[in-house]
Amino acid sequence: MRRHVYFFTHIAGVPDRVWEALASDPAGWLPPPARPCEGGWLVELDATNALPAALACRHAVVRIGSSWGDATHLVRALSWRAATATSLFPVLDGDLEWAPLNGDASQLSLMGTYRPPLSVVGDLGDITLGHRVVEACVRRFVLDVAFRLEQERVRA
Repeated sequence: MRRHVYFFTHIAGVPDRVWEALASDPAGWLPPPARPCEGGWLVELDATNALPAALACRHAVVRIGSSWGDATHLVRALSWRAATATSLFPVLDGDLEWAPLNGDASQLSLMGTYRPPLSVVGDLGDITLGHRVVEACVRRFVLDVAFRLEQERVRA
């Protein structure tokens, strides 16, 4: 059974510059140290506050789709899966969406679904802990991307 996850944050600054940065090469806005691999990007996902520090970080392969949208929003489809032991970790499919707000601000959100690993055992694990881990990873990912987009805006 697929589960839903959603998180958003605001980005200060000129929306046009943020739009341009998100529409461009993911190397400029993915959380560092992102590096190309297997048709995607190797990114470290962070579930701090949901797991003990020693277990909180896991490398994942993130695949980013092409951008689409207009001046009112921009969407990048994405998916991620663990880089190792893939059957033990959730697979997420979602959309990273940017939209301008009134004034010099915009919103960045990630809405997606994930499939808990390990069938029935995974469903039980998701109820007790798994959903908090996925939510923490999504939250940290969106906040990190927003920070990078703000930094890109500052450099312009």
